[in-house]
Amino acid sequence: MATAPRTLATRLGALCLSLVLLSGCAVKQATVAPEGLLNVLGPFPGFSAVDLPGDWVIESDGDLGDAQLTVVNKDGVPAIKVINGEGEFIVVRRTRAMMLATPYLSWSWNIEPPAATGFHPVRLVIGFAGVGDPDSKGGWKAQSFSMLGSRLPEHDRAVSLTWGESALQRGSLSPGVSGSTRTAPRFTVRGGRENAGSWWLETVDLADIYARTWPGEDASRVQVVFIGIAAAAGREPAPVYVSGIILTR
Repeated sequence: MATAPRTLATRLGALCLSLVLLSGCAVKQATVAPEGLLNVLGPFPGFSAVDLPGDWVIESDGDLGDAQLTVVNKDGVPAIKVINGEGEFIVVRRTRAMMLATPYLSWSWNIEPPAATGFHPVRLVIGFAGVGDPDSKGGWKAQSFSMLGSRLPEHDRAVSLTWGESALQRGSLSPGVSGSTRTAPRFTVRGGRENAGSWWLETVDLADIYARTWPGEDASRVQVVFIGIAAAAGREPAPVYVSGIILTR
């Protein structure tokens, strides 16, 4: 008799538990190649949303269905298809890169517009550690996304790279919600329903975004400790296709 299929979150939870039980197993991190490039997400051949590589982490505050995180081919482009749902989730790759040495983050995305107004519920997320002064003016410290558990890499700062409601919001920076660990400062990369449904290649300067968000800090010690994708909860599903996330100098 066939058993009922388990949710993606259940299978990933079992996988993570088995990894924890392997004593002496070091936490894996993706590091920058000698040429100054880190290929974060292709998705590369063999990448599986069910059996994530060891340097990837997924957290969810609810069950995550199989269809919410899949590898697909969108208009001839291999991509991760991310669909938001009832629960919030985040999937990231652990990284170890000095921000000032490799500040440029590039990726391609193709979004389906949300039914409601406002920012798109799916966004890229970047985590930073090693800040000069966590209590500096405009600082946003402690564990962002802390409600999702403890497997995320320890970080002092995080920022979201979002798709705005309007194309005019491009390049704008918004602070996180005061007193909340659920929202990070938000940088709008692109926006507008008129731009939906097409592939867009983006490149942002993380060092510039960091300096604008937390001015006056010593950025020379800041490391990029994770790069990934997060989806907000409680909104109508609006898929996003993401491909070719690369960190370069």
